[in-house]
Amino acid sequence: MVTNIIWQNQYSLPELIFRRFRLAIYRAVALVAIILALLLFIIFVLVAAAPFIEEARWTVFFPPEPGAKLFWLSVILAGYAWYRLDREHAWYPALSSSAGEISVEKHLSEEVWRVLEKSYAYANRMQHPAVEPLHLLAASLSFVTGQRVFSRLGVDSAKLSATLRHGLSKLIPSPIPGLSTETINVLKKATELSLVRKSRHVEMSEVLVAISSGESIVTEVLEELEIKPEALDNVTAWYSLRRKLVNLRSRQGRSASFRPHRALDRTYSAVATPFLNRVAQDLTSLAARGYLMPCVGRSRETTEAYHIIEGGQSSVVLVGEPGIGRGSILEGIAQDMAAEEVPAVLQDKHLLLLSTAQLLSGANPAEAGERLLRVLNEAVHAGNIILAIKDIHQIIGLDAGSGQDLSLGDVLASAVSNHQLIIITTTTNASWREMVERSSLGQILQRVEIKELDDNSSIQVLESRVPGIEMQHHVYFSYGALAQAVTLAKRYLPDRYLPEKAISLLEEVAIYARERTGKDGMITAEHVAQVLANKVHVPVTQITAAESQKLLNLEQILHERIIGQDEAVKLVSQALRRARVNLRDQKRPVSSFLFLGPTGVGKTELAKVVAAEYFGGEDKMVRLDMSEYQTAESLYRLVGAPAGVGGEHGLLTEAVRRTPYTLVLLDELEKAHSDILNVFLQVLDDGRLTDASGRTIDFTNTIIIATSNAATAFIQEQLQQNVPLENIRRGLLRGGLQQYFRPEFLNRFDAIVVFKPLEIAEVEQVAGLMISKLARELESKGVHLKASPETIKELAAKGFDPLYGARPLRRVIQDNVDSALATHMLTGKITRRDVVVLEPGGVIRVEKAEKL
Repeated sequence: MVTNIIWQNQYSLPELIFRRFRLAIYRAVALVAIILALLLFIIFVLVAAAPFIEEARWTVFFPPEPGAKLFWLSVILAGYAWYRLDREHAWYPALSSSAGEISVEKHLSEEVWRVLEKSYAYANRMQHPAVEPLHLLAASLSFVTGQRVFSRLGVDSAKLSATLRHGLSKLIPSPIPGLSTETINVLKKATELSLVRKSRHVEMSEVLVAISSGESIVTEVLEELEIKPEALDNVTAWYSLRRKLVNLRSRQGRSASFRPHRALDRTYSAVATPFLNRVAQDLTSLAARGYLMPCVGRSRETTEAYHIIEGGQSSVVLVGEPGIGRGSILEGIAQDMAAEEVPAVLQDKHLLLLSTAQLLSGANPAEAGERLLRVLNEAVHAGNIILAIKDIHQIIGLDAGSGQDLSLGDVLASAVSNHQLIIITTTTNASWREMVERSSLGQILQRVEIKELDDNSSIQVLESRVPGIEMQHHVYFSYGALAQAVTLAKRYLPDRYLPEKAISLLEEVAIYARERTGKDGMITAEHVAQVLANKVHVPVTQITAAESQKLLNLEQILHERIIGQDEAVKLVSQALRRARVNLRDQKRPVSSFLFLGPTGVGKTELAKVVAAEYFGGEDKMVRLDMSEYQTAESLYRLVGAPAGVGGEHGLLTEAVRRTPYTLVLLDELEKAHSDILNVFLQVLDDGRLTDASGRTIDFTNTIIIATSNAATAFIQEQLQQNVPLENIRRGLLRGGLQQYFRPEFLNRFDAIVVFKPLEIAEVEQVAGLMISKLARELESKGVHLKASPETIKELAAKGFDPLYGARPLRRVIQDNVDSALATHMLTGKITRRDVVVLEPGGVIRVEKAEKL
């Protein structure tokens, strides 16, 4: 291990410039000398040596013939130049963690040296004696790595330049000339990071990360630019990964003529394996040739698999959900084997991926069993094959056709149990429980659980996949787009898993952005938000000026449909504004309300308006009548019944699973059984619910509104005494609701909203809204409807009931207006372009349109 990382020399700007020119001269001399030596060699062999060849003399250059001295002079010059370049560390010897001491200067890339030179120039121009980390950061923008890194971070170039100029103007440099102590420490940290990343040299990407990790003014500059250190770390790692992928592509090009058609490298064994050649793919050979993508963030899982195999077990099963990366772990193991970074038991072996589709294609049970036996026999006799099988559940239970009631899984288990063969398989959690675990093969497979990647590892996976998407669609992703894809996919695509769902989202974004920004356009986080918002119909994009104005005036918008209930509208509007700017607990529902009050006062109507305004439509609502859930057994209707009871999906859990961005309306909550209320206690607290199938349903993107007529008499009595609504709410919490709900249940709601009974004036406004809605429906039929104020008052008076609020009003309008209009339309009294006027006393006057 490295015991010491040192910086040996201080440099001045002239020394750095002279060093660069000196290296350039040495390189030029070496290049010219080598070319000259090659040309002279060819000339002497083809021309000068011809007479001597006839005389059977082959020693043309030693002893030197006339004219051959120039050749030897070229060789000597090339050797000397090469020697000087080596002394100047121009070849950048590779970093090694096994060295006892590392001199930083010997391992800096040429770009880092150029940045140092530029940093000295900045410091001299500003009359700063010492070169500080901020000088390094400013100088990096003149070179390709710095430009690309900050471009990927989506930093505006003008803002970046202005911020750096401001930071440099505030800088108080060290009075000691040369590199400051902070700058030397930065270069040492960059060397340490290069060792961790297994880089051959100290590149500028590692220097940028080291700069951001210090406590200098650089930290303030990055904060001003809204660049987090972890983001810079990821982007520089991304840049390094792209270099590695470019190397992989070049290796692919060099080995293209050797690319296997059936993907099985016949050089791996002296034993013939003709059938394996047809149905298996040599992943180790593909890894060595650079055809496999890097495996990111799975060191724990691969290490666990190696330990199992090292411990004498010969079979491993990787268990995880689809899209979670089980296949990439197999490829990662193949890459480790190609690099010989595996335990001894796996060295000098090849990992072969068996294609079950090709194995079973067109085969009856007997033929399938025979084919599998051929595969196993060839693999065992080869002696250096490890068999990989994806989705092992596909062959478990298939008849082997032996007449002995054996399955293909039993045949495979027999080979593995005799320690004749090592196999690594994959399956899903559900298939493991239902099929694999209890089978004979499942008894000998050692399970490795594959969990969903965390956000940071998922971003790193995207960084490895994005180059292919960029090349295919001719677009350019910012780092913010990748981070946004992971964040939004994790939150709004609950039925799928990282990293697969984030990769799929980026592919959709690439198509969307290419259509709008054109070729080579920059894809930002906002593009990702737009695609996801269109996909799931939730507001996740940045708040525009128009939407901001709408949110600020939300009370007025809600009052266009909700009459009165100022306090209720205010509380709901405040909650929706908080939710839109994400000032909420991300592990709970978006908002949760308990609406209290007598019937017919607008509780359900307000829920519909909230669904329309937040989720985009009144149909984005799951409505449950809780009077139907008065027994403990009715819980099955909500979360589904177990397989032995019926196995049906739950009405609530299935609806939210299919439409996670919805409003859940629980009517007459006080009538639900206490066991049902306990279920919603969990939902309100944790934002999740497990259904009868064991699936966890995500409620963090729902708005939950419960309505209740509980304590209506108490509310009306308090209102008659002119008690403020806030005091009424407190009284309800202290005792008025205790006979219906437990205190801990009530405390889970974001707000308990008390609705007042409607007055006659408010019912008149409701009548006006209903007539306006009817007029809009008639407009679609070409009929114009008008109603006098007196008519509205008359309808409101007929439909007003202090006990039922505005609920009877709908029946009054239906009986006195809708029915009469229907009769007139059916009899031809009302036709297109007519004007219909509603007058007091139920009179309908029709103003006929002029004939065209």
